[in-house]
Amino acid sequence: MRKNGISNVLKSSLLVLGILSVCSCASTDDGNYVAPITQYEKIGGNWILNSITQTDETTTSTMDLTNVFNFKSFGISFNLDSENNPTTFTITGSAPALLPTSGTWKLANAFVNSNGSSAKILLNNNVDLTITAVPGTNAVLEYKLTRKNNGVSFVSYTYNLTAQK
Repeated sequence: MRKNGISNVLKSSLLVLGILSVCSCASTDDGNYVAPITQYEKIGGNWILNSITQTDETTTSTMDLTNVFNFKSFGISFNLDSENNPTTFTITGSAPALLPTSGTWKLANAFVNSNGSSAKILLNNNVDLTITAVPGTNAVLEYKLTRKNNGVSFVSYTYNLTAQK
């Protein structure tokens, strides 16, 4: 009788273990995987001008343009779709049109360049902006537009922007 009792307990235990193993096959998202943050997520949004500096690339002399030519009115929106992919951009304000005022935008690389080179924003696939500061703990975006003649830089404009709230 004792042998039969152990056998029933063993059978019951095996049955319970079998049921538990079948039920435990369902996977749950424990939050371990998170998609990497792209630079699009950091750059997308509305930005207003803090400052703009013009640099003579041949002499490296600089001039603050922030309070002249109505640059203080400059704003730019980098729009994203629901999956954080770039779509369009729009410039507002009455500052001189150094950049196209609307169109499409993208980054040359959605992530930080592994070789340490600066990221580039491409406006309408033909205007390159070199990113000099990416938003992180500070909500500041900075990029530089460089004008060239025969491949030689002669003047650049550095835009320092803050996220618009």
